Amino acid sequence: MLIFAEALDVAAEGAVWYARRIGGGAFEAVHVPSKSTDTGIHARWFDFTGGEPRLDVRPAGNDPTEVVLGKVAKLRGGADNVVVTVVVPEQFRKRSLLAAAQRAQFRLKLRLLTEPGVVVADVPAVTSERRPEGHVPDRLILRVLAGEPDAPTFRAIEYAQGLQGVDELRALHFGPREWDDSELPIPVDDAPLTGRLGDSILTEVRKLTADPATAVNIVLPERIDTGLRRLRGPRTIAIKRCLLFEPHVILSSVPTRA
Repeated sequence: MLIFAEALDVAAEGAVWYARRIGGGAFEAVHVPSKSTDTGIHARWFDFTGGEPRLDVRPAGNDPTEVVLGKVAKLRGGADNVVVTVVVPEQFRKRSLLAAAQRAQFRLKLRLLTEPGVVVADVPAVTSERRPEGHVPDRLILRVLAGEPDAPTFRAIEYAQGLQGVDELRALHFGPREWDDSELPIPVDDAPLTGRLGDSILTEVRKLTADPATAVNIVLPERIDTGLRRLRGPRTIAIKRCLLFEPHVILSSVPTRA
């Protein structure tokens, strides 16, 4: 578990809660100063987390992507079977896809999805508050988006099954299907596909987040073209766009290389 922290804000508060929850309490955190960085983040992070983990503050001028890749390589230790979850808190003052695409976190997430053994977990918050609010969810439920029982879906399920602190894990399928529930190792919920996929996903997610004490972790299987080093398909992009600014929703991208 690794948090890339740009600030200690509401999104970072959620990221710390999530990392502790699914990682059994153990995770690392790194910060790379920028022009708008809070120079007191190291001390405030120590107070907020109780000193564990310490925030690894790198010298100004370092490239954030290279720093995170270096931390990932160290955590994996050269083992092919080790998966590192990089948690990226993103706080927005307003819902703007254009502004989100211009942030350093956007470029970082794209690069990490082409890195072997990495899952990217996006923890967003839309608020003008600059400091943690002092409250986090009580429950964490997971939904793996399952289009069909293929390799990316099985990889995403395997990843989800390995997480700790999960109160409920189920697959979620939209529209008609020609395969049976028994083809997946977790229960499957069917939801209607009414219009656009993104709107249908939001409808189901909001049923779950209607409980303010519940956070929903959507686990998204992604296909990666290793030759072109890019994501495949507009479906994935549409899902990410609709969930990026949604309260109490964490989006985990689990890549499978083609």
